[in-house]
Amino acid sequence: MNRIFVLILSCFVAACSNQPAAHAKSSAPVNIKYSVPKTIEVGAEVTTTIQFVAKINLQRLVVSALPYSGLELVSGGDRIEFTGLQRGDIREIEVNIRLADEVGYLSVFAATTDSRGNTLSKSIAVRYGTVGKAMIQKMRPRNLIEDSKGDKLILMPGDAR
Repeated sequence: MNRIFVLILSCFVAACSNQPAAHAKSSAPVNIKYSVPKTIEVGAEVTTTIQFVAKINLQRLVVSALPYSGLELVSGGDRIEFTGLQRGDIREIEVNIRLADEVGYLSVFAATTDSRGNTLSKSIAVRYGTVGKAMIQKMRPRNLIEDSKGDKLILMPGDAR
């Protein structure tokens, strides 16, 4: 009798704790837009506005933002649910972060439910950080030459034909 009770209780707990967003397929029909400064000093605080643009009509859009590495979340990023979005509707959240290392990432999540009840999810990583000397050197073009017209060309490695 106790085994049956435990089995029924465990099935009930498992059924109640089922989260549809956790089992959602990726590539939700929503565009995620944001802008961050090109360079941020370590210890600086920055506010980022993250926009979510519905590609189709949505019953529900659940969004959140969490610091991944090198960031501290000062405010925002909480789980927020929007309902009744039409195609092209824009919803936005503000996240205030502090850069704790030279480079940090903010994980942005979105889970959608369409009119048929299908659940899809999408996530992106937003990069924050400083641009160090090594990065500037890496970005500087090598093998730069000028052609006969004075245009600058970058020679790419390859085999001669």
